Amino acid sequence: MTHQEPDPGAGPSIDRGIRLISALSVGIGPRPPCSAREEEASALICDQLERLGLSPKVDGFASARSFGPSYLVIFGMALLSWSVERRRRCLSAGLGAGAAVLGIAESRFSSLSALALLRRRTSQNVSATIEPKGSVERTVCLVSHMDSSRSGLMFDPKVTPHLGLAVSAVGVAVAFQALAPLLRLLPAGRASLLASRLLVAAGAGLVAQREVVGSDVPGANDNASGVAACLALAARFTELPLESTRLVVLVTGSEESGVFGMRKFLASNDTSEWSFVNFDGVGADAPLRVLSSEGGPLSGLKADPGLLTAAEALGRELPELRAEPLANGSGLPYDATPVMQAGGRAISIVNQEGAIPNYHWPSDTADRISPSAFRRAVEFGGRLVERIDRGGADGQP
Repeated sequence: MTHQEPDPGAGPSIDRGIRLISALSVGIGPRPPCSAREEEASALICDQLERLGLSPKVDGFASARSFGPSYLVIFGMALLSWSVERRRRCLSAGLGAGAAVLGIAESRFSSLSALALLRRRTSQNVSATIEPKGSVERTVCLVSHMDSSRSGLMFDPKVTPHLGLAVSAVGVAVAFQALAPLLRLLPAGRASLLASRLLVAAGAGLVAQREVVGSDVPGANDNASGVAACLALAARFTELPLESTRLVVLVTGSEESGVFGMRKFLASNDTSEWSFVNFDGVGADAPLRVLSSEGGPLSGLKADPGLLTAAEALGRELPELRAEPLANGSGLPYDATPVMQAGGRAISIVNQEGAIPNYHWPSDTADRISPSAFRRAVEFGGRLVERIDRGGADGQP
């Protein structure tokens, strides 16, 4: 098979991308969900899209500043069931079951979750469309998120390598509360119930510490780099349109508080035949990867087989851009995760090996961005889109 060199014409787009990372993470700075700075980022992204000759669309939606309050309600119900267990067994059982139901609803991104009542603020998505040369045979959505996160002990660099496992363990511990009446009757049931409640208490403590003591982070890698990658590819395919694939560039808000931007986009658009290519943390000085699964070790959510096969084929052709599969990534949801939960086709492109460098930490700054690593991710994403345009992911299960 003929070896292909990376496209030298991508250079100007890459340079603009690096400047955009700096504009978002330094010029604007931390961009918490639903904040004035997230809105400022939205305006900057619209301006960049307009400079490419595109017509960006801004869609507002109800959201939350943080995932903390939602999960503190869930954890609080589980712990309250423990505190009233001796006096009011029926109330204890109801609280435990309620915490489990709410936890499952949130983990599955259910629109029926009662915690939707906590979404009292406003965020926004920015999107734009690039039409192909010919008739439209498929749609590919390039995804990133504009908001940045908040630090906390749960994101300490010593913790993040184990974060996915820890989140799954706490989720199981919450679900255990619904089984409390049964567990009390089993020989080892009381011990397992106590252990699960201690896990829930630890989870609640870490979330509360993040909310009270944590600081909003610059978010250069996570995810100004993803936004810059999508806009670099928008510049590329505006100048050189695809043959039969419509491109939708989507920059979501409120990803860090519960992937609410993507959830709103899926609820408002018919995306049943779309493919989603998500860019998250593609500026770190780390190997290029595609996530083969998302949502944590227990979720069972898999990247689309056709997109994964296309990515692997591309890696064989261009070894310098090889993006090997990696399971789970952070263990927390990405913008691609709700797509997978809804049965859609999606894949995430990341730069990491083990823990994500500077993940949700004050050190996620523009000076730590690797231009060469960012270039690899953008070039890989562009080549993957071109392969999809040639039908390289069609007809896959």
